[in-house]
Amino acid sequence: MKKIILASVLAASAISASAATAVCAGATSAGNGTAPGTTTSNFVRNAFTPKCSANVYLQYDDATTYFRVGSASAKGARSFMGSTAGGSVASSATCVQCAASDAAAAATNANNPTSG
Repeated sequence: MKKIILASVLAASAISASAATAVCAGATSAGNGTAPGTTTSNFVRNAFTPKCSANVYLQYDDATTYFRVGSASAKGARSFMGSTAGGSVASSATCVQCAASDAAAAATNANNPTSG
């Protein structure tokens, strides 16, 4: 039992230690975003150029076994999250005037990729 608890704590620490990376920075006009990396240690293996809408913050967290995202609009009042762990895009939190930190928090809060 102690080994299971220790493994759970270590897994949670590893997940919370990962940092979200910005794709869209909330620019006032639409344009290309920053592409995710494509190494063999990433979930994304094929290069692509993301398109960003105006006033949108989008951040992702990429690992070998999962990909999760968080987004928010500078003109909206809610952030959203999603991951490859299943399910669909879901509301993450409310914000008065959303910022990049709200998108990063949503990416961190996205479905726990190690849960199944």
